[in-house]
Amino acid sequence: MSDDLRLRAIGGANPPDSVESIEPAQGEMHRSDLDALKDGAAMLIQAGNRVAALAVMWSAVAIAPTDLGAHRRLAAMLANAGDIDGAANEYARYIEFMLPLGDVGRATMELAYGAKVLGGHPALHDAAEKIVSTVRALVPGDLVARAPTLPMPRLLPKAPFRFCIHDDADRHWLQLEGGTADLIPTAVRLLDPRDEVVETRKFIPLAAGQKGHARIIEGEPNGVAWVVLGINDEVVAALDAGKPSPYRVEAKVGDEWISTVLVDTGCRIGRRKPRIAVS
Repeated sequence: MSDDLRLRAIGGANPPDSVESIEPAQGEMHRSDLDALKDGAAMLIQAGNRVAALAVMWSAVAIAPTDLGAHRRLAAMLANAGDIDGAANEYARYIEFMLPLGDVGRATMELAYGAKVLGGHPALHDAAEKIVSTVRALVPGDLVARAPTLPMPRLLPKAPFRFCIHDDADRHWLQLEGGTADLIPTAVRLLDPRDEVVETRKFIPLAAGQKGHARIIEGEPNGVAWVVLGINDEVVAALDAGKPSPYRVEAKVGDEWISTVLVDTGCRIGRRKPRIAVS
């Protein structure tokens, strides 16, 4: 009888099949050990032995450093025990294991989860920098586009205007005169509290030296344009009280709409001292 027949008679298998059958068994044994450690840690916690439970979970992450369940359980146990630094370091450790594996997405999600649980811990900030460095390394250095330089914010000026209020039966009219040689207005608009345009009017230019209708306040320069705008009782009440109105007046200078400073001339029934209202 040949050797092959003897092997078949005792149920032997060829060597390649034997090797292939051992590997799954080893994987199952590894998973079985991990599950046993998790279960053991849970039993120790129920028994009140947190120190021993932590030691068991450290063993679990040692044999399976990328197992999400073991990692999360260890981090939670550390946090519940008051060891926030230890919990943060465990999140950082897991992230550092994910990055060499190329699983940047998993690392990023775990960073977000850890930050949600622990807040802005320095260990998580360091982990975030490592994720950023890993992402940057995906693109060759000479192809990385430079971040665009944002323009410096520009503070827009405010156009000054003197105003009078005229009553016409049940309507009110706001007469504006102003602007300067540097801020020549071409149009004006009234906006309601929701920033919706109520009315828009074009300015009428005032020639150099031309006297306007509004009384000039001492120290104020002559205006360069004037206009009349319809307003409601709410605007009149605010202007009479010298308070900011819920409605805003904007002037168009060049291509931009800018805010205005309204100076009360007292030009209406019952003259008052000039007040300033900013829109």
